[in-house]
Formats: sequence, C-alpha cells, structure tokens
Amino acid sequence: MTAATERRSFDSRRVFHLHAVFRREVGRGAGLVRAVAAGDRDGAQLVAARVRMVDNAVYRHNCAEDALLWPKLVGDKPSEADIMVDVMHRQHRALDAMSLGVQAAILAWEDEPTEHRRDMLADALDRISDAVGEHICATELFLVPLLERFLCAADWSDVIRLGVADCDPETVSALAGLIRVP
Repeated sequence: MTAATERRSFDSRRVFHLHAVFRREVGRGAGLVRAVAAGDRDGAQLVAARVRMVDNAVYRHNCAEDALLWPKLVGDKPSEADIMVDVMHRQHRALDAMSLGVQAAILAWEDEPTEHRRDMLADALDRISDAVGEHICATELFLVPLLERFLCAADWSDVIRLGVADCDPETVSALAGLIRVP
C-alpha cells in the first residue's frame, strides 16, 4: 500500500460515530442522575458507576488524541493545524477540569445521596455535556478534514487502543456495548 493510499484510508465516519456516542452518553448523564430518588444509595451507586465510566472514556479518548493525533498534524511551519491543535489542547484542559468537578460530585453523591448532592452532580453533568458538545463540534468542523488529509486508518485505531489501554475487561466490554447501541 502506498502512503497516498494509506492516507486516503482514514475513515472519518469512525470519528463521527464515536463522537455521536460521546454526545449521547454524556448528554444522558444528568437525566439518569435526576431520575434517582433522594436517599436511594443503590440507585446512586449504579448510576454513578455508569456516569464515571463515560466520563473516564471521554477523558481517555482526549488524552489519546493529545498523545497520538495532534502531534502528527503540527509541523515545522505554522499552519491552520497548529492553531486548531492549540484550541484542542485548551479545550481538553478545560474538560479535564470540569471532569474533576464531576468526579468529586459523584463521590459526594455516592457517599450521601441527598437531593442537593444529586442536583449538584446533575448540574455539573449538564455543564460538561455542553462543553463536550462544543468541543466535538469544533473537532468535526476543523480537525476531521485535516485528519482525512494527513492521517491513515491505523492512526485512528491507535487512538482507540490507547483509549482503552489498562481498562479492565468489563469496562472495555461495557464501552463496546455503548458504541454498538444507537
């Protein structure tokens, strides 16, 4: 396979599909949390585990993009890719900070599943859902065309592999299930 053929083999539909899953699953988090009655410790722990898994999956995916994709787009000379990669890094850092807040709110809610703690977590999930949506939109509008021009299918596969590296088999299976289910 020539380099040009390999480069053309990058399938952006895989990116769009994974992003649709992230939008859907992150967007569902606040509603799932709000559906748990105050004081329902078992329900809180069940929903918290799911929310935590999705939040961690988005975090791991962003780390894999930072490590594997963006460096391949940045060259010796300034370009539109440099600007957008900088935007991606800044958005990832902002999402990381929001994720820390979500994780803290999850722990507090699991510890004491009150109405107030439930609502605090749900509000944090609403905010991160909006931010994830904005980030995905920017990625798809500005970075996916560059990925199609400069990367190959193996580059995306590497991102997926790194995103689930060190995950236990149950988590990998659960994430695969989310990706398959519309």
